[in-house]
Amino acid sequence: MKITDIFSWLPAQEISLEELEEIFIEYNNGVYKEDYKVLLKVPNNAGRNIVDCTKELIEEGKNIACLTKEKDIIAIIGYKE
Repeated sequence: MKITDIFSWLPAQEISLEELEEIFIEYNNGVYKEDYKVLLKVPNNAGRNIVDCTKELIEEGKNIACLTKEKDIIAIIGYKE
């Protein structure tokens, strides 16, 4: 698996792109962070920016994952298997 894109809606001071990548990689290895969830589809309550972002990644042939914290989407990850 190769991560190609990360779109974050949180400032870098709160969580870095490297930390977001680590959360996703650990999730795929069966290690779950208590405060974060990884969803492999876009939730129904996603805002327009998130929907547009995921559509663009899918059109580029990438898989997507949504990272959430307290039910809020904080990042979108684009990746290839």
